[in-house]
Amino acid sequence: MPTSTELITTTLTETFDLDPSEVTPERTFEELGLDSLALVEMGLMLQERTGVTLNDVPLHTTIGGLAALIDRAGADRAEADRALTAAPNSTR
Repeated sequence: MPTSTELITTTLTETFDLDPSEVTPERTFEELGLDSLALVEMGLMLQERTGVTLNDVPLHTTIGGLAALIDRAGADRAEADRALTAAPNSTR
């Protein structure tokens, strides 16, 4: 399974025809030439692939920063699922 950084990189390079060597964790979306509409499109694609809802990602966010957000949200969701499964009378 790809890391969040790899998933973002793949999404950016395939969707926006960016050079993979330029898509690094410390680069911001603004530095890569994306605009707010492109970020919305990317956010929807990543949401579909990860199940994590991404709202209002600022252009000055780095790829690494967004990857950390996705990882944290995914971990929080997994923890909540475990708690529900362990709860008595769980409906899951």
